[in-house]
Amino acid sequence: MGKTIAEKIFSSKSQTDAYAGDIITAQVDYILTNDASGPLSIDYFQKMGAGHVTNPERIFAFIDHYVPCPNNKVAGLHQMLYDFRDTYNIQLLEAGQGIAHQVFDELKCVAPGRLLVGGDSHITTHGYLGSLAIGVGASDLASAMISGELWFKVPQTIIVDITGRLNRGVSGKDVALYLLKILGSNGANYKAIEFRGNGIADLTMDDRKTICNLATESCAKCAIMPIDERAISYCRDRGLPYDDIVVSDEDCTYCREIHIDLDKVPAMISLPCSADNAVPVHEKIGLAIDMVVIGTCTNGRIDDFAAVDEIIRMSNSNFKTETLIIPASATIYNQMIERGYMQRLVSKGAMILPPGCGPCCGSSPGTPRDGFKVLSTANRNFLGRMGNVKAEIYLASPITAAATALAGCVTEAERG
Repeated sequence: MGKTIAEKIFSSKSQTDAYAGDIITAQVDYILTNDASGPLSIDYFQKMGAGHVTNPERIFAFIDHYVPCPNNKVAGLHQMLYDFRDTYNIQLLEAGQGIAHQVFDELKCVAPGRLLVGGDSHITTHGYLGSLAIGVGASDLASAMISGELWFKVPQTIIVDITGRLNRGVSGKDVALYLLKILGSNGANYKAIEFRGNGIADLTMDDRKTICNLATESCAKCAIMPIDERAISYCRDRGLPYDDIVVSDEDCTYCREIHIDLDKVPAMISLPCSADNAVPVHEKIGLAIDMVVIGTCTNGRIDDFAAVDEIIRMSNSNFKTETLIIPASATIYNQMIERGYMQRLVSKGAMILPPGCGPCCGSSPGTPRDGFKVLSTANRNFLGRMGNVKAEIYLASPITAAATALAGCVTEAERG
């Protein structure tokens, strides 16, 4: 019987003949944690009586959620990570370097065929390059740091067949929200989502990252894009190995099949208070918005800000909303300066926040006021997500966000 990509990678990493439903122990290639999950993992590490870590050069901790550090309690959590680094020689990326998922990728931890685990659910992002990237709890993360391996139940796989081409003004974020509307917030619970189809060729690598990032909002265990010519070229350009490309067998078993025709995907917007509560943007045109947030691990990459710059350069108006800009990493921040994006954003009235999670999780400056309607390019719009239960959060693409910030209300934009 044939195997899915997830079954093949789990078989390889466990040295077993693994299929969906099997319980296996697999070798982990890289581990990710941050200042939100890391301190609790360290607590478990100590309770387990551990005195060492396996492959410290493959364990990466990021200070990204609480940036800048807001109080002395959080300062203590940050100190735990510094102390752990000093004791066990793991890799620590300090505040200001950027969001874990972006910097982890920039550090070349992601490559085809790898098994990655992280103490953050949006690690699913890294399936964009044909890997298994799985979020785990604090105790499992501690166990993986100690032993270099972890137990898994091999998930069933949902196949998403993508055909067609994106319309102007539509991006990977819209595809992700469109898929979430189909799946629902629990529709992929403990499932792998595997993508295929000729339409994938029309998706940029950043589009693929965004789609995989948001897959966790359907409770997916992981999301996996296939390796095509664009992905191989991307690997070559970045000096990444691609000799472990994994493809599914023609006779493998999927638990569900979904078809998406990109020609039929409109610009989408998620309404409060769930990412799967998505409708076409044109249904909400004119809705007054008080704050726009552009960035985060979902849409804070250079291609996202290039699209934003394209929109704002077509307008003589300043932003009519409070507009926060959050580059996903220091690298992207510097690229934005070099390309003139920062100057134009500031000239329109935007505020630039340091690379990090920022107000997305309500842990850093940028909390909306009571009654505010916020349009964000982030991945979650739960009640209180940005630190105020009396604010409403809508999700959309950077293109829609930029047009909305200029208009002061939800607007459907076409790129020039």
